[in-house]
Amino acid sequence: MSRGREPASKRRLLARIVVIGAVLGAVWLLVGAARARVPPPPLPIPHTWTPPLDGAAGLARAREQAAGANAVICVLDAARADHLGCYGYPRDTTPTIDRLAEESVVFDRHFCQHTQTKGSIASLFLSQYPHTHGALRHRRPPRDAFSIEQGFQQAGYTTALFASNMWVSPVRGMGLGFDWVVAPGVDARSLGPAPGMQLGILGSARGDEPPGESLNNRGPEALLARIARWLEEKPSGPFFAFVHFLPPHLPYAAPDELARAFAGERPPTWWRGRFPFREVRDANTAGDHARPGPDLVNRYDANLLWADRVVGELVGLLRRAGVLDHTLLIITADHGETFGEHGFKWHPACPYDETIRVPLLLRFPGDERPAGRVAALTESIDLLPTIYELLGLSYPTESVQGRSLLPLLTGEQRAVRSYAFSLTEGDPPCAVIRGERYSLLLFEGGKLRALYDTEADPWQTRNIADEQEDQVQRMLQAFEEYARAQRYPPLQYLDPEAPSLLPDAPPEEPLSPEVREELEALGYLK
Repeated sequence: MSRGREPASKRRLLARIVVIGAVLGAVWLLVGAARARVPPPPLPIPHTWTPPLDGAAGLARAREQAAGANAVICVLDAARADHLGCYGYPRDTTPTIDRLAEESVVFDRHFCQHTQTKGSIASLFLSQYPHTHGALRHRRPPRDAFSIEQGFQQAGYTTALFASNMWVSPVRGMGLGFDWVVAPGVDARSLGPAPGMQLGILGSARGDEPPGESLNNRGPEALLARIARWLEEKPSGPFFAFVHFLPPHLPYAAPDELARAFAGERPPTWWRGRFPFREVRDANTAGDHARPGPDLVNRYDANLLWADRVVGELVGLLRRAGVLDHTLLIITADHGETFGEHGFKWHPACPYDETIRVPLLLRFPGDERPAGRVAALTESIDLLPTIYELLGLSYPTESVQGRSLLPLLTGEQRAVRSYAFSLTEGDPPCAVIRGERYSLLLFEGGKLRALYDTEADPWQTRNIADEQEDQVQRMLQAFEEYARAQRYPPLQYLDPEAPSLLPDAPPEEPLSPEVREELEALGYLK
């Protein structure tokens, strides 16, 4: 009799275990969801710094060591500053860059001018704000504008553009003046260089790609191979190279040994916020970004680890070529990335620090390199005048809107500006006025706005615009002054009746299968 009842009792016990397990699982999920909603402790941003250069004498020594030096700008696509170890991230995502930071000047409050690659890189190349160069959506930068490579060429430098993002290409109107070009879609027929332009094309146009490698928005190793070849083949003398690596941008396809680095872990600073503006539509939900969560952040961090390894390989190429210590090496990004912290997905539409705050490291040439951190507000447009003034090159000051950062390094100035300005491609787009403490968001149409106190509320979770009207008015006045100084004044962010003054964009060209594949890989098409 007891043996007949035994199976039933076991079944009841098993059922209880299943129920208890389900309850515990539900509680675990609820606790996890609640934790995801609570922002973690903020990563500190220093407010003070010791000038890395010893006044005018230190700057004179830095300029002497930089005389005739090479310059390399390395852009990591979609690298948000607060996911790098040297910016306080608890994970070991960037060991190589962290070591470089120890012998570099690191800028803690550095902001891009646009949250998409084309607009951001156009600002960096031309040292102009988006509403002056106008390279937004399908528009291209003006062909007659002074671009960063031109002053180098006038000074006798050889210039080269290496990019694995299709938006950073002469085919898209970017970097038309470089001597050597490696970019997706570039060949002698598609480029159509201006009269007198010297052009050296490496890559698919020569039909000599290593088997299995392509610049078609995939791994950076193919780009590194072309950089190595160029360092061997280029003419003697100083050079300027602009290098744009795709990682950590989509697709998150790091090599297997790196892809597993953070798998299954809880990201140390990730949290999931609510979308704060019902009137704003974030249509950028293509591909992996449809469901941001811990796994996506882990994959992004693995891609950032991949980018860091690529930076190490680039440094190795420069060292083996014997030019590293005679090169001004700059590490930065075009924009950041977001994983639902404010409900936004991906990067084009997000007006918060996760997309507009990017890294900037300057490793100076010479044996006595200045090192340290700068807490002042800086912008991507500041790179051109800073590089040119350090190397003693001339540039047209009347068309350049950036400001040299050298006075910050000597302590001559504690700030070069009161506000940084950024722009998103949301629907509607948003202009960001970012001060050292406050950040004001102005959406096109002039009615929707938000103010955040980034000292009291570092993750920007509480809109205090109604409580701080005086602060809002001061920042609105600053934005109006900025807007009226642009070629196409963006007054529509202040006045619902003001029209957009940007020129009409040309009609969209039909997408070739190759371009469609690239856009899908980048997440721009579903």
